[in-house]
Amino acid sequence: MIDRNLKIIIIFSLLIKSIFVFFFHEKNLSHEWLILFENFIKFGDYSYYVFDDKPVPSSYMPPLYFFFLYLNKILNFEIFNFLYSVYFFQIIFSTISVYLFFKLSNFFLKKKYALIGTGIFSVFPMLVYTNGLVSSASLQLFLNLLFFKLFLDLLEKKDCHIFNKKTFFDIFMISIICALNLLLRGEFLVIFLFSILYILLASRKNILVFLTIFISTSLIVSPYILRNYENTGKFHIVNVSGFALWKGNNALAPVEGIHRGFHPNSRPTWPKDSEFNNLYKKLDNIPKDKKFEINRDIIFRDEAIKNILANKGYYMILYFKKLFSYFFFDFNSSLKNYYNPAHIIPIGIISLLCIPGVGLVIRKPFNLKIFYILSLMILISGIISIFFILPRYKITIISFQIIFAMIFIQFLLDKIRKN
Repeated sequence: MIDRNLKIIIIFSLLIKSIFVFFFHEKNLSHEWLILFENFIKFGDYSYYVFDDKPVPSSYMPPLYFFFLYLNKILNFEIFNFLYSVYFFQIIFSTISVYLFFKLSNFFLKKKYALIGTGIFSVFPMLVYTNGLVSSASLQLFLNLLFFKLFLDLLEKKDCHIFNKKTFFDIFMISIICALNLLLRGEFLVIFLFSILYILLASRKNILVFLTIFISTSLIVSPYILRNYENTGKFHIVNVSGFALWKGNNALAPVEGIHRGFHPNSRPTWPKDSEFNNLYKKLDNIPKDKKFEINRDIIFRDEAIKNILANKGYYMILYFKKLFSYFFFDFNSSLKNYYNPAHIIPIGIISLLCIPGVGLVIRKPFNLKIFYILSLMILISGIISIFFILPRYKITIISFQIIFAMIFIQFLLDKIRKN
């Protein structure tokens, strides 16, 4: 049974998100999703680039959110704008995430403080706002939290081996959720690899548990990986790491990177700066064949590495600016409404309170579960900051930050009560 207070929080969260999205939501598809949709409808192929009416099979964007969008379009039967259906399900996923966050918090907090933290999480402005966007953020949060909850349950098991029916079912579910996360966001690969190594080394579980999760997840995503290999000759899920690295590591890049897709169809609108002339020549000369995306990404990767090696000091400082922006907030954002008090104040407070919470955890005896989320938060922050930082990227660690902030608040209030 769900606690009465938790029910109230969940219902209130659903209401707030529904009202907000009713008034504030994107009206149409745009950017990459629009191009992918138009090409899929016209050619019946998941393609971002088309040359001479021939689509190039794409792995530029992970496919799961596209499938989610297109499924909503099919089920809507052209009765109304299918994006309303998308937002409806995003609100549902986001509301279920409130329950998952409470279950996650329960691993580390007393029930009263877990409920307070869940109340904060349930109406956190950034998380409410994402429900009205054509963005994988809400689905990502749901799948991430579901994975963390299942994974921590597995860590807690004392009798953990695959010949136990309950454990085998749990491992199977974890594998499915891992696969869905990998097909949704490329950075989940970091979480996946760290988690299965953690369960092998830190918790010393049966090696068969490690192998089963790894093999099962690989098998589930293998059809898409084989599809990419067949089309490009390279085994991969997503093919954008080089471009992402360059977007955050070039002479003109701020913390949030350069907001351009650099699609050949929009060539006249590319930034006209002499810094990029040599890069543009290389991009213009890429053969327009099935390996276009692969070759394009290699060019961006090599250009980014060249930039970093040529000016190590500058990019090291930029890296720490990105790290600060990811963990706290960006002092120089160009994004509209970024500095709205409803966004920046909650982010700032939670990020600041998170720090003493981490300090309290470090001082305590080693705990397998809390050390896992602490290590993961540090690892994700460090790796994502190599690339560039957009506000929605904080989705990956905001749950952890709220938990650490509540650990500090719990300590503070308990200490005040005792005194």
